Amino acid sequence: MVVIKLVFILLLVVSAFFLDIKVSVSFVGRSWSLPLWEILALFFFVVYIFRQCGSLLDKLFYMFGLKADVRKGVDYLQEAFSGMLIKDHKVVWKALNKAKKHLGEIPFISWLEGQLCLINGDTYKAKSLFFNLSSREKDTVLGAYSLAQLSLQNKSDKEAIESIKAVLKVYPDAQNFLNQIVSLSIKSGNIDDAFYYLRKLSDENKRNIEAVVYFEKWKKSSDLSDLKKAHKLAPKISDIAVAYAEELLKNDEKRSARKALMRNFELSPSIEIFNKYVSLDEDKIKRGEKLLNAAPQSWVPYYCLAKICVEEEMPALAFEYISRAYDLAHYNFIADELARINALQNNGENLMDLSEAKPVRFFWRCSKCGDHSVKWRSVCPCCMSVATYSCVEEFEENLPTTL
Repeated sequence: MVVIKLVFILLLVVSAFFLDIKVSVSFVGRSWSLPLWEILALFFFVVYIFRQCGSLLDKLFYMFGLKADVRKGVDYLQEAFSGMLIKDHKVVWKALNKAKKHLGEIPFISWLEGQLCLINGDTYKAKSLFFNLSSREKDTVLGAYSLAQLSLQNKSDKEAIESIKAVLKVYPDAQNFLNQIVSLSIKSGNIDDAFYYLRKLSDENKRNIEAVVYFEKWKKSSDLSDLKKAHKLAPKISDIAVAYAEELLKNDEKRSARKALMRNFELSPSIEIFNKYVSLDEDKIKRGEKLLNAAPQSWVPYYCLAKICVEEEMPALAFEYISRAYDLAHYNFIADELARINALQNNGENLMDLSEAKPVRFFWRCSKCGDHSVKWRSVCPCCMSVATYSCVEEFEENLPTTL
């Protein structure tokens, strides 16, 4: 752009020079006849001098702090970020103070100061800064967001709910906060609020979240219709399926209970559901084979049927089932059972090669943050996500030492 301007000026002056145009100028009774190209050259020279003087004055004002320099302020903010990355808090404070001189008390700088206070353990000052931010209507989201995170960190559910509501007033479709307020409402027992915000949620896990809300409502009301809705929405969640089956059995609805457990086993085979299902009838092997047909690619029905066959003194059939279970999953406890049944089958002689067997761990893992638990949870205590725990089978050698 600068080059284009220079070329244009040069062409203008050269054109005036070759055309030899003269301009008459009168001043204090005297008149002069000057070439146009000289007047143009003088004009552009004066403009250039004025611009250079203005630039020099701006630099002097910036140097002595008499005028704010937005670019310099942004540079100091970047310096503050760099200081936070290398955890040099002195550099961060200095950079933020310099940024204030050029940018003023902008909300973002206050938010950064609050974050730095949190890092330094000064929760009281951080909360004060965030509260001041949230009290300004135009900065509600930034301050309320920080207060919400601070409240969650301090396990203050009531304050977190109020802060998240402030965020949702400005951004009603903020999915992360909708998920969190649903989970906090469940945690605090306010099921009506959970249903209200659930309607606005567009999470791909919405059916499971809604199922958990109905499940928690059933715990408070003992209304079977709520539990039925929960199971219909998420038949894969074993805790809901087991609770629903037990309620049906109390009402002597054994057939419906079997159907509920069968549906859950088809979607997510587990030893718990298998044992619950076969315990409903005396002919355990026949019932177990029905589950086997429902999930033929899972090791669970083969392993459980093998144990039942051992109890029924049917070692040949037990060996057939346990061998298939080991083919599907080389777990050490299956190998141990296989070795025991094989010994019974061959009069104490163990001829099986079980060298590939490995120890395994079963646990529940949150799909959002990776938190793990020994049992299923409706709400993750780490990321406050609802219905994100799923059962995991993992070889111990692949697991971190902290698990």
